[in-house]
Amino acid sequence: MKFIDLLIQNKLDEAKEALTAHLNAITSARLNEAKRYVAADSFEEVEIDEARNPNLVKMGRITKIRRRIRRNAKGRIVVQKNKRRSGIKGYRISGNTVKRIPATVRLRKARLLKRSWKTTRRAKLRRSLLKRKLSMRRRASMGLR
Repeated sequence: MKFIDLLIQNKLDEAKEALTAHLNAITSARLNEAKRYVAADSFEEVEIDEARNPNLVKMGRITKIRRRIRRNAKGRIVVQKNKRRSGIKGYRISGNTVKRIPATVRLRKARLLKRSWKTTRRAKLRRSLLKRKLSMRRRASMGLR
């Protein structure tokens, strides 16, 4: 409205300045909006803590579990440190090397497990879930994530 009033009053220099000021305001607003879209497209937020478990250290084909809470034969709570496990499913650590578990051993184990789980599946599952819950609570109280 101000631009048109200045044109009617024949104040062309002031009308030109008002028009350039208005266009500059529009372009700066659009530029800020475009910057926000470009930043959203180019940067992705990644939370590192959830992506990696600090308790597991992967070293080639071997995974080192830094801390685990177990019970020994007498029933005492023991913290196992730096336990080495195979990082590949179907392999185990024998001596200092990673070796494939033979098919006969896997099949025999599967048959035995199938036979034992037929009768005790539900009770053992509930017991293991309860133990896991208690173990996680103990880990949290000891400061182990």
